[in-house]
Amino acid sequence: MSILIVEDNLISLKILDINLRENGYEVVTAPDPKEALELLEAIPKIKLIVTDIMMPEMDGLEFIAKVKANAKWKKLPFIIISAMSNKKTVKKAIALGCQHFIVKPVQSQQLLKMVRNILPHQRLIIRSKSQNAAQMGLDMASYQKICTLFGEMLKKELMVLEKELGKGKYKDFSLNLKQLRESATTLSAERVLDVLDDLDSLASEDGKRSVWNFTKYYELLLEEMKLLHNALTISVDL
Repeated sequence: MSILIVEDNLISLKILDINLRENGYEVVTAPDPKEALELLEAIPKIKLIVTDIMMPEMDGLEFIAKVKANAKWKKLPFIIISAMSNKKTVKKAIALGCQHFIVKPVQSQQLLKMVRNILPHQRLIIRSKSQNAAQMGLDMASYQKICTLFGEMLKKELMVLEKELGKGKYKDFSLNLKQLRESATTLSAERVLDVLDDLDSLASEDGKRSVWNFTKYYELLLEEMKLLHNALTISVDL
């Protein structure tokens, strides 16, 4: 599941993007509502929209109205982030079905708490790096070295997986799934672990295995490993 951020200020957009990614969420971004609508059409797994109000050409309220008017998206929740806090704007947003508001400047913990409340069952790409580092008893510099090492391992496994899937193979990969699972568990990479669990379940069903099923799950594993690799490369200092 993805979170869509719509923000015309590139600095604000980058800060929101980093805050959510660093805490394990999959994020897509748009600098304006027009591009955001295109992303909604292209990415059906978007489950939450974080949007500014004051934007040129189409403001946030007009964007929300367009989203809510579409039957496919009308139930999508919004978090409205804006420097505007007047009652008139809030009333209009509430009338459009919005319930979550944050006034700029955004406090990271306030945003994360709101996201967790809206998406309580969201599985994370990777848990917060600061939480992981504290649990391991490492400072952030040492933890980043661990992330870099795991990222290098992932890169090698990704190359193998892409190559074998390109050949149409679905088993007997030279992937070190045991090592991948252990490392993913240590770093709380929940979504990769979910796919590995599904693969284990599939492999145990001797009479029900199929090329299609294995290929589907390995393709999903490939996608999740890419997301995890990207998450590991985000600097913990940002």
